[in-house]
Amino acid sequence: MPRSIANAKEIQAKSRRHTVRQIGPNWYKVKSGETRRVYDVVLAVNGGTCTCDWGRQRPDEDHRSACSHVVAALNYRAAKKGRRISAWDSEEAAQRQHRPMLKIGDGLILTSRSG
Repeated sequence: MPRSIANAKEIQAKSRRHTVRQIGPNWYKVKSGETRRVYDVVLAVNGGTCTCDWGRQRPDEDHRSACSHVVAALNYRAAKKGRRISAWDSEEAAQRQHRPMLKIGDGLILTSRSG
């Protein structure tokens, strides 16, 4: 059964403590702000995958991970375009932002704004 993110703002805050380094067009090394471990994140059009414990335990039907490492890489990529992302755990809350939305898996939805 797919997991669902319970606290999007906690994931968002945690993601901002990570250090991100781009390796290739869609490949990032993300260093955890807590454990200092480095994970590989590969971004796709609709989210990404990660080598962390959460990311490796994905269901067969959806390999995307909404872990803080993927969110950090997406925020890094957005920042390169002059944008900033916010995380939401309900579609209703995300829609209230009236901004572009991206469902990245695990029930997590990102919105982006200029910033």
